[in-house]
Amino acid sequence: MTRSAASKSPAAGTQSGSLKTGTIDVRDRAVATATPEGVEEGRHDPARLYAGIVDRYARLFERPEVRLRFLNRALGRLGTSQSDLNRLLRFTPFIRKISIYDRLLEARCYQIVGDELRAFESALTPQQRREAHALPLPLLVRLYDHLYHSRHALYGVMVALAGLLLILLYNLAGWTARYVNGYLAQRYQRSRAPIVVTTAGQGGAATLAAAGAKFLPGYKPEKIWLVEKSAEFERYSNGARISTRYETDNHPRGYYLIPRGSDSDGEQLRREVVGIIYHTSESDIVPFTSENNQSIRYRSQSLLEYVQRNKKYNYMIDRYGEIHRIVRDDQAAFHAGHSIWADDRFDYVGLNESFLGICFESTSEAGSLEETLTEAQIVSGRALTNVLRSQHNIDDLNCTTHGLVSVNPEQMLIAYHHDWVRNFPFEAMGLSDKYKVQPASMIDYGFRYDEEILRKLGNTIWPGALAAEEDFQKQVGRVRSGSEQLRRGLRDRYLRQMEKARQLRTPSTRDDAPLSEAESNR
Repeated sequence: MTRSAASKSPAAGTQSGSLKTGTIDVRDRAVATATPEGVEEGRHDPARLYAGIVDRYARLFERPEVRLRFLNRALGRLGTSQSDLNRLLRFTPFIRKISIYDRLLEARCYQIVGDELRAFESALTPQQRREAHALPLPLLVRLYDHLYHSRHALYGVMVALAGLLLILLYNLAGWTARYVNGYLAQRYQRSRAPIVVTTAGQGGAATLAAAGAKFLPGYKPEKIWLVEKSAEFERYSNGARISTRYETDNHPRGYYLIPRGSDSDGEQLRREVVGIIYHTSESDIVPFTSENNQSIRYRSQSLLEYVQRNKKYNYMIDRYGEIHRIVRDDQAAFHAGHSIWADDRFDYVGLNESFLGICFESTSEAGSLEETLTEAQIVSGRALTNVLRSQHNIDDLNCTTHGLVSVNPEQMLIAYHHDWVRNFPFEAMGLSDKYKVQPASMIDYGFRYDEEILRKLGNTIWPGALAAEEDFQKQVGRVRSGSEQLRRGLRDRYLRQMEKARQLRTPSTRDDAPLSEAESNR
């Protein structure tokens, strides 16, 4: 129903829209009672702005006292509602100066009127109820009313949307983290110094070793035999002369053969030598000149006495090329510690028990092979290698260096000791290049290298290690397990095998000799 229709209602008995009861102006009274303390008068006074709306519906009531109660209750609630809204907006007063504020009050006014009409519904006739529903409502008011009555459904939709938003944000955060990590990794790789792939005799160091090796005969065990033996030395047909002055005993060898590719911890007990590991003494080295002859001899003697006391190696080659046997071949020396190597058939762990240790009096800190080894040491090293290979039937594949076999089981890292991790003259020793061999510690046991290892190695790595890391990642893909999970399982297997080997020895002969100060720093 339109405004003109509503004015013809029987309830309309006032002039100019005012409702009079005796001498009381109902609208003025409503204004006085509905205006709360502190509400500004004028433009935003709800009684002045919306009394006409309330009055329009009040005309539907025929009884004056009902109209008065309806007006007082509706305008009073509207005043309270505005007070609440003003408190809510007390920190944003500018909102009360824009039109949206009036629209909110208007919508609230119609909502209050609707509530009061339902409360006074019994005082209305059916015709008056139809007239009330026919009164036009602004679009915003109708929308507000619809939203108000649908608020519970909207709450549910909003909760669902909030959950969906959280899921999307979670996925976005994960994607962002992966993207950032990938970007940083690529940027780090670009900014990091490139890894140098080393080979034997790198940096021109093989001038003497490799060139000289071409004129030496190949390995011919039938041409090697013991020529002479005395209380002080042994002499062999290939020119090797082994001093026995510092010779000593340790515990007998004992280890288990571990078939490659199996989960076995080893069942077959062996005591024979199967390989050779080459070391540097990492001792104090002075320039190899005639002026330093006395100092060189003194340092060599002190080193030999130390090695003998601690039973560190099976053989020692001093700077003059003299070969000294320290621990007898059938005895284990404390030279390899935590270490792994393999041939075509078996893995070997704890190489003290299965490999001979040959130490050159030298240091791995030297910049080239010429600075690391003397000519006499290279010649003696080749001669001793051939003697030991012929005596123990040692395969070429099992002649390697300490840096290529040493591991750190706590951190699962290779090259824990890094003597001869590069520059060893395999060719001069009559051997194949072991820097091209994939370390069993990496492909069979999951050891790896990290940034700290690379830093210690001058950001240099040998090609076999790079190839082994690639092959291990392929192995991870085949078994469909995480690389860390696989590495932990392989490390536990290694530790079991080491413990089983230790149990072969009595407590008095356990491999518990302390590392030298030089080795502890390697």
